[in-house]
Amino acid sequence: MLLFVVFLLPAGLLADTVLLRNGTRINGRIIQQNQASVIIVSGNRRQVISKTQIARILYNNNYGNDEVDKQKEEEERRKRLEEQRKREEAERQRRAEEQKRQEEQRKKEEERRQQEILNQIEEEKAREEERKEQERKEQEEKENRENEQPETTPETDPTSQQEPGFFDSDLLRTLIGEEVNRHEIRFRLEGGGARIRPMFVPFVDEYNGLRGPLSNKTISSSPASYVDGASYGGEIEYLFDRFLVRLSSRRLEAAYNRANYELGTTTDILTGLPTDSFVLDLDYARELSRTEHSIGLGFTAYSNEFLEVRPVVDYMGQFTESNNDGSVFGFQTSALNYFGTQTTKNRMWMRGVRGTLEVLYSFQLFGQALQWKISGGVVQLQGSAISDNRGNFFDSGGSYTGQRSFRLDPKVFYEGTAYDSTLYYSFMPDLRFYLGIAGQNGLATVTEPNIAQNFDGLSPLEAYLQIQQVNDALKLGGLRDHHVRLSFGAEYRLGL
Repeated sequence: MLLFVVFLLPAGLLADTVLLRNGTRINGRIIQQNQASVIIVSGNRRQVISKTQIARILYNNNYGNDEVDKQKEEEERRKRLEEQRKREEAERQRRAEEQKRQEEQRKKEEERRQQEILNQIEEEKAREEERKEQERKEQEEKENRENEQPETTPETDPTSQQEPGFFDSDLLRTLIGEEVNRHEIRFRLEGGGARIRPMFVPFVDEYNGLRGPLSNKTISSSPASYVDGASYGGEIEYLFDRFLVRLSSRRLEAAYNRANYELGTTTDILTGLPTDSFVLDLDYARELSRTEHSIGLGFTAYSNEFLEVRPVVDYMGQFTESNNDGSVFGFQTSALNYFGTQTTKNRMWMRGVRGTLEVLYSFQLFGQALQWKISGGVVQLQGSAISDNRGNFFDSGGSYTGQRSFRLDPKVFYEGTAYDSTLYYSFMPDLRFYLGIAGQNGLATVTEPNIAQNFDGLSPLEAYLQIQQVNDALKLGGLRDHHVRLSFGAEYRLGL
């Protein structure tokens, strides 16, 4: 009997465990099972579980350990929470210490900057005091030298009654202003728009106006229709004290077109009778340009803190050219008699001097440093020009009748005026931008035409000499030639 009780006692403390496929564990006592299901009593509840849901059955497993496991899990969860809390607390402390360290570093950096500013202020004060002390010593030395000089009377020092000389320092400073202590090179690059009105156009007008009465024809021209173009160039200036050396080069481009009308009478080849004639000449200058190179010398005659005046003399050369395409139509008794195509190349080389007076005014506007340069002067040039015209002509039926050429090679003398107005803006200590307008306007006189022409039955040299005599008798004056440019550029200053 005793053995039976001992045998049953452990069994009463043991239980069965059903492990489901979804991970659930059910502890209890299996009271019945078959091939399809298992009936287990867990606590006070009876459950029927299908064997398709069961992963494993443990018989006679420890019973009553769920509470112990729950307590262990709860204790482990509390430990994990405590450890997490400690880690978070350590992280907060670390962040607080890091923030505190950064704040201390910022304060140290701010104190260092303030100390540097204070040191700079102290250094400036020390330099200012040193400068004042130096000026005071120089003033004392000057007074001592003046006190040490012997007193003179008009009788003993006859020079005391003399007037100050021309080159006395005070008088010279009044005449030429303050000292100009500079040694630098300035580079300029610019671009903009250009307008050119060469003497080629008024020369044709004057030539046709004088040729018409001599040939008993009415010759007129439409006003030239100009197309403004571009300008670009650069300058290099070398300045030493009051002296200036300037090299400059520029090119201006434009175009124009015009029409010439010739109305008169001619002799009909077939009948030998006079008949009306009309010639229309269309001229297109597709390439018109002017290139200018110069070298100039200048001297600052007067200078102070806001004003500088200097005369400049330039030796310059100008080259003007145009390539013209044209069409000619000749009519007799309102019927087309001939037509042709022609090309004209005009070239003009001139060289001479240009003298200008430049005034530079420095001022402040809205806190910005500006300088305005105004210059004006005269130009005198001389040289030569070539106008070479070649045309191929056809009769009304389209048959080629031959080539006609006309060439002029005159001497040219030009006198005019030059002007320039430029505003400079100091963008940086050594960099300035500027906007300016400049130009040249004058009259050219043409002599010694040197005409060459292959027109049959004509004497161009004799005709032109008659025209020249009429021109000289009427004193029509010169041919207007001018150009203007609007430029925007930059200037860089290199100190030496």
